[in-house]
Amino acid sequence: MRQIIAEAPPRSDRDIADLAAAIELAICDSLIDRTANAVGWFRGHYPQGTSLVAAGGVAANTRLRERLTALAARTGLDFVAPPPALCTDNGAMIAWAGLERLRHGLIDGLDAPVHPRWPLGDNEPTARPV
Repeated sequence: MRQIIAEAPPRSDRDIADLAAAIELAICDSLIDRTANAVGWFRGHYPQGTSLVAAGGVAANTRLRERLTALAARTGLDFVAPPPALCTDNGAMIAWAGLERLRHGLIDGLDAPVHPRWPLGDNEPTARPV
C-alpha cells in the first residue's frame, strides 16, 4: 500500500485512510470467504466440533474478529481467540502454548524432538499433510 501511495499523485490523509480501509475490507472479505469454506468442510467431517479458533497476528484485527465472531454464530460455533495483546507477537503465543503444556504437566527435556504442530493435549488430532 505504501508503494501505491508513494507512486500516485499527492493524496490527502483522508484518501490514504480510505485506501487502507478498502484494503482491510478486501482482506477480511477474502479471509471470511475462505474460513466459511473451511467451516463447511469442518462441520461435514467433525460434526462434534464446537469452536472456530483464530490466532496469530491476524487475530488481533478488530474488524476480522467481529466478522469471525459473526461467522461462528451463523454456523453454530463458539469463536475462540487469545486476548488481542497475545496475538501480536508469535513469541508470546509460543510462550502461552508452553504455559498450557506446563499446566498439563507436559514437560520435555532439551533433547525433545521438534514438531511443527505440537498439540497441547491428548485430544487434539495429529497434523495431516495438506
